[in-house]
This record gives sequence, structure tokens and C-alpha cells, in this order.
Amino acid sequence: MSSTEWPRHSDADIAVDSILDAAGRAFDRHGVAKATMVDVAAEAGCSRATLYRYFPTRTDLREAFVHRGTLRMATALGRRRAGGGSDTPADRVLAGIRAVRSNPSLAAWFEPENIAVPLQVSRNSELLRRLAVTLLDGAEGEKADQRDLEMRGDWLQRSIISLLAMPAADAAYERALVAEVLLPALGGTLRNQ
Repeated sequence: MSSTEWPRHSDADIAVDSILDAAGRAFDRHGVAKATMVDVAAEAGCSRATLYRYFPTRTDLREAFVHRGTLRMATALGRRRAGGGSDTPADRVLAGIRAVRSNPSLAAWFEPENIAVPLQVSRNSELLRRLAVTLLDGAEGEKADQRDLEMRGDWLQRSIISLLAMPAADAAYERALVAEVLLPALGGTLRNQ
């Protein structure tokens, strides 16, 4: 696509989605760590100036891509629970991991040559921290100390990234790691809401 193919978007959200879709294609084609803003602009069919208007830095673009993917995954998992599923906390963690692995644009982030990028994004992402803390809040039936929640949320986030970067030998062992080691280490069960 050339920059002359970039349509005028009356809605900024549509433009952002279009750019994030293009970023996914650029990440798939060049690798997450190597894809440049020039690559993303080319995939989107827009000028670099247009891209920078929406995402001033490559870090901003990467974080927006991860946030959109995370929110979509959380919505899908929420719908699954609302559908009357009787899944366990381990099922929810493992479903999230499977959702990332089954999406090539997200799975690529955890390839060895790209792993530094999700580590950087996760360190700076308030959204990812909040989601992890929300899963843990109320797990013991009462409101936990905020610092404790944040530390356990941080550990949950780090553990999930570790499992994505270094999958277990098989699904049964990975399930055991989550259900018998990770969740008990976090102080019980995850929030059932």
C-alpha cells in the first residue's frame, strides 16, 4: 500500500484500529523487535506523519497493540464465564495463555528474538498490572492490603509471561504448574467474578 491509499477516517478509533491491524501485519512479517514505524506505515498505507500523529513513539504503538489484544482477550474470556461455564481459576489462566498462543500476532511476541519487547511493555503497562490485581482482589473473601495485591498481581503477570515464553513440555504439566504451584503461591484462588 502507498500512503495515497490511506483513507480519511472520520473516527479516530477506526484509524487507530486500522494502524494497529497494520502493526500486527508488520510484526508478523518483520518480527516484533525488528518492525519499524516505517514498516507499520507501509503496511497501513499511510505516511509516517500520519502514523506519528496517532502513536508518537514505537513504544506507544507496541503498548497500544498489546492493550487492544489484552482487552479483546479479557472480553472473550468474560463472555465465556457469562455463558455459564464452571471453569476454575486455573482454567481461566490457561485459557488466556491458549488465546495468546493461538493468535499468531500475539504469539510472535514470545519468540526468543522478540521476548525483550513484551518484557518492556509489561513493565510499563498499568493496564496489565490492573488486570492482574483485579483477578486477585477479593480472593480470600476480604479486601487484601493494596501493596500485597499489587505484589501478587506482579507475580501473576510475570508467571504468565514466563509460561508464554517457555511453554511446559505438555498441557497436563502446564496445568499442574498453574493449579498446584502458581495459584497456591499467590495465596489461594483467583477472583471468581
